[in-house]
Amino acid sequence: MLARQLARRVRLTGWRVEAVVDDATEVELVPPARRVTPASGWDATYALRGQPEVVHAEPMFRYLVPENAQQPVRKASGGGRPHDPATDQEYDWSLRKANVLAAWPLFGSRPPGGGVEVAHPDTGYTWHPELGDQSRILVSRGYDYEDDDADPVDDMDDGFLDNPGHGTGTGSVILSGVGAADGGAGPYVSGVAPHALLIPLRTTESVILFSMRGLRQAVDHAATGAAAVVSISLGGLLPGFGTRRAIQRAVDGGAIVLAAAGNEVGFVVFPAAFDEVVAVAASNIRDEPWSGSSHGSAVDITAPGESVWRAVTERGSDGRMTFRVERGHGTSFAVACAAGIAALWISYHGWPTLTREYGKGNIARVFTQLLQATCRTPADWNTREFGPGIVDAKALLAARLPDAAPARKLRDPRRPAVAADATGLDTLLHLFPDVPRTQIETALASLFKVSVSDLPRVVQEYGDEVTFRLVMYPGLLGAFGRTARRLPTARSNRASLVRRLLHDGGVSRRLRRHLNGR
Repeated sequence: MLARQLARRVRLTGWRVEAVVDDATEVELVPPARRVTPASGWDATYALRGQPEVVHAEPMFRYLVPENAQQPVRKASGGGRPHDPATDQEYDWSLRKANVLAAWPLFGSRPPGGGVEVAHPDTGYTWHPELGDQSRILVSRGYDYEDDDADPVDDMDDGFLDNPGHGTGTGSVILSGVGAADGGAGPYVSGVAPHALLIPLRTTESVILFSMRGLRQAVDHAATGAAAVVSISLGGLLPGFGTRRAIQRAVDGGAIVLAAAGNEVGFVVFPAAFDEVVAVAASNIRDEPWSGSSHGSAVDITAPGESVWRAVTERGSDGRMTFRVERGHGTSFAVACAAGIAALWISYHGWPTLTREYGKGNIARVFTQLLQATCRTPADWNTREFGPGIVDAKALLAARLPDAAPARKLRDPRRPAVAADATGLDTLLHLFPDVPRTQIETALASLFKVSVSDLPRVVQEYGDEVTFRLVMYPGLLGAFGRTARRLPTARSNRASLVRRLLHDGGVSRRLRRHLNGR
């Protein structure tokens, strides 16, 4: 097999070859049971990129956030903020604000969301009374890519950066059958698509992705199983080439893929930043953006995400599970709301009708076009940062289907999508949404000691590794941003930035030589 020959050629002895697609044109090289340092991982990547048969290669690190980043990362899970008192007894406010309650009667005698399969990459699932009929959780169709077994149950570990029960909470927002759907007394959860089906896919123990490998596998699993909707309440700061390819396969197969825009980091995280994905920011009961929501031109739509009532499962010290309904913050819940609306839309029009009219590969674009065209736009809404408005389920379902699919996804044409970037430059620019592009380019050119016109060539070679270093070291990321904002000092700051990039020996030999001018 060619991949094995290439591995031997670049001295990756003993590495296992795993095919990602059936024809083995995309593979993973998995190291033996030993630790691979970032430097050696990048050295291997450059060696593979140098082979004429290789179109693209990149590392898929599984890494820990530095200890001094613990608090920002915990905030990124959506916790630590007080709840809006207006939601104290408004258990279904998120459905009301998304116009879901008004959309259900449009189904007549048909069950809202009935039969639509929603793939749910997250921390796994636990049963909760708010989820209603357990038969709607398709456990046998799921998988655990964290432990590599067929049981996608959440292990409920509560270690550093873990988010036990997160998959159950976000899943309940998609399809809980208790509460407003059945006239129950509060507190309760009302799922947006109460008759949809959920495919649980355990990909991580944390909402912040430290490796895209499990998510890539889960998205491919969803595509293979022909799920109609993929709801991703997860995100990471690095794109992952294989993840984008998996999302493209899912969309080509007819899936609508939606992802959380991100919490507390300012810019839209991956995979939401990919052009093929519906990126969802979060709003509150007052029709204002949630203050912790990521924002920017990559956002496609906003949905309720602050103080949203959801199911909570907790394991006590005696091992027993307790079940509660509590509020949570985050774009995790906003995307779950939007994914439920996607399930309603497919259920309302029927999968055969949509595929016959547009073809499988165009369904996501048609949905996104209508979702944006029918949303509510509150007064003084910042459409550049939070998309055209807040989801409106009733208006979406009532809207006439277009005669043809749009040519491309409706994103801000003034800024290229990250997914369209061939050099890696836009991925770097994506980390600094509040700094003008020309200033970032000038600072990068100074760092690499090249002209701005030569920058795309150099970034294409080293950009991925530099992006990785910036993301892994928030102090370095901040220092580079400050340098870009104060361009007159960029040249004098270069030596300091280079020292910080190289300080722990974790960069490749190739990048070290370039930065040192050798």
